[in-house]
Amino acid sequence: MSGEKSFFAGLRHRIRGRQETVTPEPAQRLRLSGKGIRIPIQGTSFAVEMGKQTIHLCPDLPVESGLRQSPFDFILFDPELYYTGIAHTLRLSPGQKLAIDYREESQKIVFSHYREAFRRHLQITHEGDFLVFRDPISELGTYLCLLAEEEGSSRFDLHRRRNLERIIEVFGGPVTQQPADEALETIRQVNQILKQDAYRRQDSFGNAGGVVELPSYLTPIVVGDLHAQTDNLLKILSENSFLESLERGEAALVLLGDAVHREADSELSNMDSSVLIMDMIIKLKLRFPKQVFFVVGNHDSFSPDVMKAGVPQSLLWEKKVTQLRGEEYREELNLFYRQSPLVVLSEDFVACHAGPPRSSVTLNTLVEVRQYPTLVHELTWNRVKTKAFPMGYTRSDVRRFRKSLNLAETTPFIVAHFPQSKEETLWLNVAQIPHHHVLYSARTSFLAVFTRIQGEMIPQIYPAERLRDAINAMARNINF
Repeated sequence: MSGEKSFFAGLRHRIRGRQETVTPEPAQRLRLSGKGIRIPIQGTSFAVEMGKQTIHLCPDLPVESGLRQSPFDFILFDPELYYTGIAHTLRLSPGQKLAIDYREESQKIVFSHYREAFRRHLQITHEGDFLVFRDPISELGTYLCLLAEEEGSSRFDLHRRRNLERIIEVFGGPVTQQPADEALETIRQVNQILKQDAYRRQDSFGNAGGVVELPSYLTPIVVGDLHAQTDNLLKILSENSFLESLERGEAALVLLGDAVHREADSELSNMDSSVLIMDMIIKLKLRFPKQVFFVVGNHDSFSPDVMKAGVPQSLLWEKKVTQLRGEEYREELNLFYRQSPLVVLSEDFVACHAGPPRSSVTLNTLVEVRQYPTLVHELTWNRVKTKAFPMGYTRSDVRRFRKSLNLAETTPFIVAHFPQSKEETLWLNVAQIPHHHVLYSARTSFLAVFTRIQGEMIPQIYPAERLRDAINAMARNINF
């Protein structure tokens, strides 16, 4: 904490002499200049006017009231886009500087009038207890004002709260493990759905094939490994307009496998959270049968090959499921894994859990994938070539995989399974392979997803948050 304080103090010392410190009044409109305006953070929200373009800057307050202490992040967004659908936002954390810059290609999709925004050069610095606003291109006119509560923090918080209430409705109450009889009935229904799963060609045995061919009208929400981090799945559902878009039939949730098995050394043998996250995923599939797709990963099985640090996780998983739910449920869960797809394909991207095949394949081969155990193993176990994994896949394997599916070289190829480090949630252009990305959504600090915004696949990174207890507390006050 002392290091953090000294950092902010140093930051303030370097730039304070060039700024005017102001505590704006409601309805006061301040024109920005290169000198900068320094405003104390008091939980308020701001509107910045740049010609026809207005953006909002709101505090991103944690759901847990006890954690709502400064310094906290701010979210910059276009209210015309954010409150009407899935939108791209910019995050400003303490100690960071955010600049609107036309050279940042992804910024273009933040704005409904991006030309107006890029004609300015808005800069916002987060000092911890102050925000500093400046615009060195001041002759065009960039104006700052406080947002009324109903348009600012209250509206932003209400949007998030409604998402939490939607989660409660989707799960039919508190997010808890299902009783054994209910869990068995739910997975039976889902396995019936998987037999004729949406957007999957039938294989030669009349079953749903190994590929989901996602239609272009569905906006993908692609999630990496979750490894029983139930709060992270809830966080994703509570952010942006993801759940609302699922409810409107406009989006598809794509989960890239490895849903089970905690990764922390102290939790490798704990299977309770694995039971819960599978209950959540199976319920989501039942609620949104044409919009939720679970792609099988290497941990999603009862294979004795799956272990970590000497802990036989899949054998412990099978034992836990059998003891808790019985033999019939174990068989149904095994069937769920066998019937789930291994590849998702669309105009926007291609994805699987681990990596590309090491030889040329066709779309028909991927549809018939269950007849090819080696191919299944590659799609669920492969890792990119590194010093630690010299036999891993390479750039040429990625190029051949795209070519096999008649995809452009710029089509994003998204996988999970192999994060860059023990801290990162997103690895772009893996091993210098263009447009090949790794998502790992099981971190306890930040988590990433990919989604399509204005025709582009864009990563979104959110701070992890403990939500289940807060959601369950809300649910107890609702009658079901």
